[in-house]
Amino acid sequence: MATLQKRKCRGKTYWSIVESRRVNGKPRPVILAYLGRAEDLLKRLTEGIPQKVKSYSHGAVAMLLHMSEELQVVETINRHLPEHCTQLRDGFTVGGSLLLAAIGRACKPTSKENWYQGFARYTSLAYLLRMSLSKLDSQHFWDQMEAVSASAIPLIEEDLVRIIVEKENITLDTLLCDMSNFFTYIASTNEHCSLAQRGKNKQKRMDLRQLGLLLLITRQDHLPLFHKVYQGNLQDRTVFKKYFQEMVNRFKAISGSLEDITLVFDQGNNSKETLKRVDSTIHFVGSLSPSHHKALVEKANKSMSRVSIGSRDIDCYCTRTLIWELDLTTVVYISEKLRQGQIRGIEQNIEKLFTKLDDLREKIKIPTQRGRKRTQEALEKKIISLISSHDLDELICWKLNQLPENAFVLEFGIDKAQLNTLKQNWLGRRILITNRHDWSTEQIISAYWGQARVEYAFKTLKNPFHLALRPQYHWTDQKIKVHALICFIAFLLSMVLYKRAREEVNFNGSPHGLLEKLSAIRLATFIESPLQRTKGRYKAIHRIEEMDEDIHTLAHGLDLIKRKLKTNIPFSVYN
Repeated sequence: MATLQKRKCRGKTYWSIVESRRVNGKPRPVILAYLGRAEDLLKRLTEGIPQKVKSYSHGAVAMLLHMSEELQVVETINRHLPEHCTQLRDGFTVGGSLLLAAIGRACKPTSKENWYQGFARYTSLAYLLRMSLSKLDSQHFWDQMEAVSASAIPLIEEDLVRIIVEKENITLDTLLCDMSNFFTYIASTNEHCSLAQRGKNKQKRMDLRQLGLLLLITRQDHLPLFHKVYQGNLQDRTVFKKYFQEMVNRFKAISGSLEDITLVFDQGNNSKETLKRVDSTIHFVGSLSPSHHKALVEKANKSMSRVSIGSRDIDCYCTRTLIWELDLTTVVYISEKLRQGQIRGIEQNIEKLFTKLDDLREKIKIPTQRGRKRTQEALEKKIISLISSHDLDELICWKLNQLPENAFVLEFGIDKAQLNTLKQNWLGRRILITNRHDWSTEQIISAYWGQARVEYAFKTLKNPFHLALRPQYHWTDQKIKVHALICFIAFLLSMVLYKRAREEVNFNGSPHGLLEKLSAIRLATFIESPLQRTKGRYKAIHRIEEMDEDIHTLAHGLDLIKRKLKTNIPFSVYN
């Protein structure tokens, strides 16, 4: 409730409408509107107050706060910190600051310095918290992040995941594991960071240092259960081997048993030693490279049968065999999408190669006038190297003939018979392996196709508008790991919200679409004009603006319209 207060300035009395909020943890009056001197106030009382309206983006931050309150995010973070680390800074505990940073990541990724100016000031966060947020600058977040040790991060994550699995009744039958990398702008001369290293970057930024991220999500609801930041120059199989036991421990912590869990991963994580360890520990579905198991592919080509998976008909072959001394069920199937992509890749490589060979042919047909004389042996080596660099050794036929005066004639073309054999018998093949011998072919392929969901999760984390892991302006390992935890919390809360929207409102858009629609729900603040009988008492009214029908349906289904405009999250000891 707003109140009417007066203050003196240079001997004159001025009136204002104020509302009490906490600033740095202490109650302070926040001025909503200046009314001026007594004569100005009298004029307003007799003529009415011109209404001043200001609106804020409300839906997304309100729902994320509601999720956080239910799932006890702040309490969970603070519970795993030493007592001296839970002291207030600018009125907020460490858990409260990390949660606000996570909400910013979900709604509008920005730097910590720009968190208030670029995001929070345009939302209803300050009103929902009844606290001022203007002091939350980069130094605030850095100091709060410093209180979270690397050893506390997996404990915080495990508790959050356990609470969500219990409250949301999450299915843990099939879990998907994958890895990706994120480039950074950390200087090459910076020695304070060991995580950021140069490596093969999936966004083609090999000129920059990068971080690696391992992510484990549920197949059904796409909820993240485990994450790990690792050095950007490590191979996937090395990372998988290193953190496999930690993932298993997480499975046991949240489910109590490994009997009903199946882990899905791709061929980049395979090695003989690791696969034996996985096979003896947990049920799994993985994949192998067809080029390393040509005999199996040749056998499968002769015995393909068609099965229906969803709305698609797939040619496949299923058998039980020994691979790397393990008793595994193996499925070889043809992915037409993969096959067409590989054909396009071959055609593009042929076009690039032929352009280079055309240039070479034009040069060598002219006799040498000066300099080192050409030799047939040197030219043949160059041609072979060009063809090998485009992975077309078996598909290109060529001939080099010498003319007088060190000139040469180069003829080249495509071995069409070999290309047709490649298209018919090799392209598009995938090999899946599992120790789920009781599963049907359809179940094995469907489980592996779920891998696309974790790839979509990484695509989501690279979206610059919502949930992005970048930009990250941190250059020490500890800060980078805490930053990744903040992004994990943002992703976790958003996916819980997305799950509820699909279940309660039949929302069929993407997580980004959901956040966009919720952000369009706005909270308006205006001063109510006093009537004569109120004797000059003013009210600050907060109301949700009118919205389009589809957004209104979403807000009504999530019970956002009737929800109290205040959160009970213990951001500070004063709540």
